[in-house]
Amino acid sequence: MQGDRSIRLSGIVILVRDYKDADRTVVLFTKEQGLFSFVAKGVRKLTSHNRSSTDLFIQGEYELKRSKAYYILSQGKVENSFPGIRKDLDKLSVAMTMAAFLKEVLVENMAQERVFDLFLWSLTRLSSSKDPQMLLRYFIIKALDFLGHSPDIMACQHCGSAEGPGYYSLEDGHLSCTDCRKEGFYLEEKILEVYRGLSANDFSRLKSFPLSRSEEEKLDFFLEKQVEGIIEKRFTGFDYLKKLTF
Repeated sequence: MQGDRSIRLSGIVILVRDYKDADRTVVLFTKEQGLFSFVAKGVRKLTSHNRSSTDLFIQGEYELKRSKAYYILSQGKVENSFPGIRKDLDKLSVAMTMAAFLKEVLVENMAQERVFDLFLWSLTRLSSSKDPQMLLRYFIIKALDFLGHSPDIMACQHCGSAEGPGYYSLEDGHLSCTDCRKEGFYLEEKILEVYRGLSANDFSRLKSFPLSRSEEEKLDFFLEKQVEGIIEKRFTGFDYLKKLTF
């Protein structure tokens, strides 16, 4: 890979930063290489033919050439722009949270094919989703599972009971029923039911899992803590959503 002077990649733009006067640094999420970074020279100029291919949440095909220090974009082709996301601030904020999650938990140049397929499916579904926030929860829970970071909340670690509420230990990653232990992060029965449903089922089967606003906030806080346990720092991705009212 490092010896190649020119490569062609297909992927989705998940992070863009302005660089120098008219350039951009771009992080692409690809199926074959995972996260892949490159520099797009001059694309902030209105006359640049590569400008649209380096916008956030563009799925495209990219021809890159290697310089001494990094890859440089030669040509980009837009394949999908997910217009339904761009027209809706709530959906755009959900997509930005997904991207922030990927940037934090994935390692550059390491393929994560199942996570890529999940992300592409999620963006496609998000364009027409009537419940973007629940779709976000589904995405994060499934991605944690694919990456090997699922919390052990299917049953009590002591007695094996899967009934009722429980206490989850953020330190050891296990659940205990209220009869066996009363220490840890308290999870109501409904939250456990929804998490298990999101983890085990297809998204189309989740209409039977309504949550109150307080339960949604509790589940989101739990997911936030799961991500922070992986990256070992505060996860700011949910900040996009906290400013919105769905």
